[in-house]
Amino acid sequence: MPLNEAIDAPCAAEQENELEARDLMISLERALTALPERTRTIFAMHRFEEKAYREIQRELGISLAAVEYHMMKALAHLRESLKLAA
Repeated sequence: MPLNEAIDAPCAAEQENELEARDLMISLERALTALPERTRTIFAMHRFEEKAYREIQRELGISLAAVEYHMMKALAHLRESLKLAA
């Protein structure tokens, strides 16, 4: 079935939302890249790999307090970076 642009084309609001989502992802990637490597690794393990703090602690051989510290540091940085990007 051929595409009928008058019917099938995304509306302006959908296109705007897609652009905003893309811009947000770019901002997130930049903010993550700006984090120190250890902090970025711990954040990624928890948020993207869905590992528990204790699992991260064991895998990296660090204290639970260190995992918590790096997560707080990452979240604060991301919150501030993404607020500035908005």
